[in-house]
Amino acid sequence: MYALRSLSKLVWGANEGAETFKLASGVLYEERPGAKVARKCIYKDSELCIRKTSTPYQYQLVAIRALEEGEDLSDSLDDERSFLIGIELKFTPTTFEGAHGFRWNDVGESTYEFIADESVTKSVREAFAMAVARCAWERKHRREYTEADAGEVKEIMDRAEDEELERLLDSVKLDDADIEAAVGPMSPVKPRPVDPEVAAAAAAPIAPPTFDLPTEPAEMADGEITVSALGELYMFDAPSGEFVQVAKEVALTVVEVGKYEYYMNVASNDRSFTSQVIEPEMNAVFNHDHGSLIWNYFDQNRAYSFSMVTVDAKHYEALHQGMTRAAYETLNQESWNKATVASQDYILDAYEEDVDMLPEPEMWTSDEEDEEYEEEEEVEEEDDEEEEEEEDEESDKEEDEESDEDEIDKIFNRAPGSQGVKTSREVETESESESESESESESEDESEGESGAESGAGADTGSGAAKNSKLAVGYKHGRSFVVRGSRIGVFRHTDGDEIVFDTSINHVDDTRGREFTPSTMMLHEQDSALVLQDAQRPNELFKMDLEYGKVVEEWRVHEDVPTVAVAPTTKYAQMTGDRTLVGLSHNMLYRIDPRLRDNMIVQDQQQAYVTKSHFTTAAATESGAVAVGSAKGEIRLFDRLGVRAKTVLPALGEPILGIDVTSDGRYVVATCKTYLLLVDTKLPDDANGRTGFMKAFPQAQKPAPKRLQLKPEHVVYMGAPISFTPAKFNQAPDAQGSEKTIVTSTGPFVVTWNLRRVLGTGRGDAYHIKQYQDTVVADNFRFGQDRSIVVTLPNDVQSVKRSQLAKPTRESLMIRSSGSLL
Repeated sequence: MYALRSLSKLVWGANEGAETFKLASGVLYEERPGAKVARKCIYKDSELCIRKTSTPYQYQLVAIRALEEGEDLSDSLDDERSFLIGIELKFTPTTFEGAHGFRWNDVGESTYEFIADESVTKSVREAFAMAVARCAWERKHRREYTEADAGEVKEIMDRAEDEELERLLDSVKLDDADIEAAVGPMSPVKPRPVDPEVAAAAAAPIAPPTFDLPTEPAEMADGEITVSALGELYMFDAPSGEFVQVAKEVALTVVEVGKYEYYMNVASNDRSFTSQVIEPEMNAVFNHDHGSLIWNYFDQNRAYSFSMVTVDAKHYEALHQGMTRAAYETLNQESWNKATVASQDYILDAYEEDVDMLPEPEMWTSDEEDEEYEEEEEVEEEDDEEEEEEEDEESDKEEDEESDEDEIDKIFNRAPGSQGVKTSREVETESESESESESESESEDESEGESGAESGAGADTGSGAAKNSKLAVGYKHGRSFVVRGSRIGVFRHTDGDEIVFDTSINHVDDTRGREFTPSTMMLHEQDSALVLQDAQRPNELFKMDLEYGKVVEEWRVHEDVPTVAVAPTTKYAQMTGDRTLVGLSHNMLYRIDPRLRDNMIVQDQQQAYVTKSHFTTAAATESGAVAVGSAKGEIRLFDRLGVRAKTVLPALGEPILGIDVTSDGRYVVATCKTYLLLVDTKLPDDANGRTGFMKAFPQAQKPAPKRLQLKPEHVVYMGAPISFTPAKFNQAPDAQGSEKTIVTSTGPFVVTWNLRRVLGTGRGDAYHIKQYQDTVVADNFRFGQDRSIVVTLPNDVQSVKRSQLAKPTRESLMIRSSGSLL
């Protein structure tokens, strides 16, 4: 027993996120029954460690790939695999070709093996096995392992699902000398004499943590209780970065206060904690493995994050289904019972964090390709560092005494040589000195690796002035376009992934000279034109010739059909001379051909629905299949225009604000206000590899959606509800299936998800982030690659390297004011 306590001091003193106990060197393998390659080497050189999570009594077993010399961990596509430690892990010793290690099960069908290096001794392996057993005990009993007695130790062994684990625990007998020999050499902290006063203080009862709870509700919502669950309540403590227990037993009830109107009440015998409307801004995250619900609560002063860990699986399932049902009925204003069983399963999966998706494409599993990609990243990083050093030297020599507003006036009030965009010949003959004179120095409060051109498309200043609002990234001549009121700014991308102001189109007028502010902007016909729309005239579209910088054609699409959105006919139609477009009305999908007179809707390529479908957005694959999102939250997949959708994915209830699809149609990302929904459209068990665009999903085999969302505890640091801009995949027209990254933004933060990592680990919360000084209004990757992102702010346009985005931390998430943390 004393040996277990000693081990506890050495292994469990770290904060959340720290690797508390490690096997320093080994090889990680994955066994996949039935796969073409039954045993696959995941990491040739790696370490295995135990990591403490922010949830009390929850630990992860983490395999981390060892870094090559000079490599940055943040740039790696797949740097770690993590597994929640519990009895179901079946963590057991194993051997492979005479070498010793450990074997365990994932929640799916895969089994993993870590074969340790010869330098890892037997005593170290035994101590590590005991540490894993202790983590499993803590998760089961929700108490510190030092409180266990001999009977409880035997209980965990008796109830272990794997007999080999029980044998291992029976055989491990450690005394203090063994533990010191096993753990001491790996610990960075040298043993030191214990002060008697310190020892006495450690033995004294620990005072409960002090933190600010939200004000107790004046009254709790009253109505019919539809679900009730018991559990422990925790609140995220921002200074420590951990969830801290605030009540050992609380009741969470879902209360129906009116038709399709629900509240969630949380209270203990001593006090009430929250009574809040069930709505998307709660940012609710369910986790089956932890048996928990994490959510956000906002009052007038700040944001909070609570976590309820249910008492058992029965209470968790009741909570999961009851909350999902309440959210569905609130958002859809219809009964949950109207949804089919398959639709209900789809929606329940969408609200749960740890849902398995289909395996990632085989083309992504090549170790050689990954290594080549990482080598390219390293070379790019070296080039970037050299460029940044040169830029820093130049900026040190320059003095900038003008304010941001003065700089805006200086750039946008100068008279451009032509109202239009420079042609390719003008671009080629442009002098280097002129290019340098137009470049703006980098803002001091932004990270290295950015370039910017202040501001966007106009120089309006003062209260009520126009701000940047729309962004279109071109493929030809390296141009991007930004709407600012009734102006359009033109920005040029340099070879060093910087962006500089080029010219501006100062007045957007129709052919009759009436000025308007574009509500929609899309590049068209090999980037020679912009298709614009005026929100006040939804039945019309306007074609702007970019050579002349003015509207040259007005298209009255249909007298009785207002167009709510337009999209290219194929993924890369803007690279062709195709003049047609995909158009959407509230209940109709159609092809627009501007060459037709009067009615420009192609009659045999339209599909109308009798009921209001409330279509909002569309995107096309490279073959011309179309994904359509709606205000109800439904996603429809069409194989072509003029026919009914092959697949209709059920509505979660939140409006689809934007949608994008990979070139091959395999993945769809739909943007809702508080999360992104990633859907794998591949039909399960289809011998021809078809997707939901080509054939309807079997009724009982809807795809398992993955919600990509920010952690509620990260939202606490950010201090405001989430509101995502339309997410985009990077564009890669020259390589099939090479979309690898998703970008979006919320408030002043740009956020990216690595598609490979999401599919490989199943984690929707593994993202990188960067904060700006102002709200990000639009963002997208530079065309044809994913290493640089165009970021549009209300009064600025920046180009940031993707490598400059980092894993979220307290320092990177706290809202900044004048360059300092609040």
